[in-house]
Amino acid sequence: MSKSSKTLIVYFSFDDGANREVERLRREIEADIIKLEPVKPYPSEYTKRLAMIEREFQQGKLPQIKTTLPNLQKYREIYLGYPPVFGNRLPSIIHSFFSSFDLRGKTIIPFSEIVEEPLRATLCEMNELAKKYEVKLVNREV
Repeated sequence: MSKSSKTLIVYFSFDDGANREVERLRREIEADIIKLEPVKPYPSEYTKRLAMIEREFQQGKLPQIKTTLPNLQKYREIYLGYPPVFGNRLPSIIHSFFSSFDLRGKTIIPFSEIVEEPLRATLCEMNELAKKYEVKLVNREV
């Protein structure tokens, strides 16, 4: 990680689909990168993965985060990448991220490797998290 960066990219992906967008973004903004990984990995087989995601939503369970994050106090901005699930929901691990770490006063900038429209559909849910955890949410123009 760069010692002088004030920006962090935190992202979650079910596969390696986000890697290209994350690397492009890292070069554009010169940021440190952390990939969120759950303690219990999601299945690689699509229908099993969807079933696990659905169970998380139905049971209201948030996955535990396996990833060790750096001291977030040194970062002002956090670009938060994720794939919308079921077209318009935040992955449960994004809720885990907000509830597990002190993000008060940070600026959160959501992004996705998927088309822009589904990301917009998640912004209402993201706004609720931003209010609850006292962060500033900024829409990133793609």
